[in-house]
Amino acid sequence: MQEDSSDSNGEAGALTANELASNTTKRQVYLEFSEFSPTQIRKIEDIFNQYDANKDGYLCRNELKRMMIKRRVPWTENSLSQLIDDVDKDKDGKLTFREFVMTNRKTLEYCQRALAKQEKVDFNKVGIIGVRDFFEAKAKYLK
Repeated sequence: MQEDSSDSNGEAGALTANELASNTTKRQVYLEFSEFSPTQIRKIEDIFNQYDANKDGYLCRNELKRMMIKRRVPWTENSLSQLIDDVDKDKDGKLTFREFVMTNRKTLEYCQRALAKQEKVDFNKVGIIGVRDFFEAKAKYLK
């Protein structure tokens, strides 16, 4: 028989305060970043957890640099500093999961703006999804 994980008597299966806070934060992330599907957010979370080497729930500058190198993302030291400054709301020099998702939002926005600036798209190269993305970017950024 499975125990109720919502039991508040401190018995086995009960959520700790940290687990409850973590679950609440994750729900907030799903609501705040509605441009990403739940599957995409889980993938972002997997990447975050993979590079959180010391498992403290944050990505520090060195962990971010290691991630950029392993994922072959061409970031300079200055652009990495700018990225951290842009999303690090509590200014502690490291990124929470929410702040990390924010970096993905900024990257998505940058790509959409670049796509919106293009004059045309080649269906044979990008397919129907690429054409859809092209027109959605145009509608969003060239109002």
